[in-house]
Amino acid sequence: MPGVAVNGVRLHYEVTGEGPPLLLVHGMCGRGAVWAGQVDLLSDAFMCVTYDRRGHGSSSDGDEPHTVPLHSDDFAALVRALDLPPVVLVGSSGGARIGLDVLLRHPRVVAGAVLSEPPVFSLEPERGREFMNTVVPAVQPRLDAGDLRGAVDAFFEVVCPGLWRQLDEEGKEPYRSSGRMLVADLRQPSFSVTREDLKAIHLPLLTIAGTDSDAFLRTTPRVIAAGVPSARLLELSQCGHVTYAEQPDAFADAVRTFAGSVFAGAPTG
Repeated sequence: MPGVAVNGVRLHYEVTGEGPPLLLVHGMCGRGAVWAGQVDLLSDAFMCVTYDRRGHGSSSDGDEPHTVPLHSDDFAALVRALDLPPVVLVGSSGGARIGLDVLLRHPRVVAGAVLSEPPVFSLEPERGREFMNTVVPAVQPRLDAGDLRGAVDAFFEVVCPGLWRQLDEEGKEPYRSSGRMLVADLRQPSFSVTREDLKAIHLPLLTIAGTDSDAFLRTTPRVIAAGVPSARLLELSQCGHVTYAEQPDAFADAVRTFAGSVFAGAPTG
C-alpha cells in the first residue's frame, strides 16, 4: 500500500494514469477513494494522484490538533516528497478550503486549482452563521450521546443530501468510520481569509458551485471568483454540495478543460 512520510505522519496515496499531474483533495470524513469516478474519467489524459488526509482512511495521524494550515502543509510536503512538478489541485468542500490556503501559502507547488464549494466562513459570516445554525442542532445531540456514526449521518443528511441519497449502506460506511475526523474538523480553529487576501492569488483558478446547495456553500465560490483576479466561476445546475459526485461528467469536463489550459500555458478564463 503506497505511503510517504510527511510532517510526522504517513500519508497513503494512489497514482493512476500518466501525464500532467492532478492532486485531488477530499473533504469531510472522506478518503482518496472518493475520487475514483473522477480518476476513471480523467486518468486517460492526466496523472491523477489521490491521498487520504492525515487521520483519514489508511493514513496515520499525529498529536497536533487538525487545522487548515496543517493539512495545507501536508499537501505541499506530499507534492515535494513525490517529486512532482507544480500540480493542478482539485479540492471539494473541506479539501477546497485547504486548497485555498495552499494557493495563499504554498503557491510554488501548484500550477492552478479547481475549488468546489470551500466553506470559508470569514468570507460570508452571516450566511455561515445561518448554515451552522442548521448543522449544529442536527449533529450535536448525536455527539453528546457519543454516537459518532450517527453524527456523521446527521451531518451528511443536512450538508450533502444529494451524495447521501446516492450511497447505499456499504458506501456510507467509510464516512461513518471517520467519525473521529468529523469531530476534529468541527473543533479546528477558524480559518480566516479576507476578501483583500484573495487579491494576492494570481494562479489560474476555477471555482465550482452547485445551484441546489446551501446558500452559504454556493455563495463562497462566487465570492472567491469575484475576488481573485485570475479566477472564474462555474455553476452546475441541479447539483448539491458534492459536485464531483452529483454531476460527475460535467465536473470532469470542467477539470479537463481547465487543467489542459493550465498545463498548455493558455488562458483559462
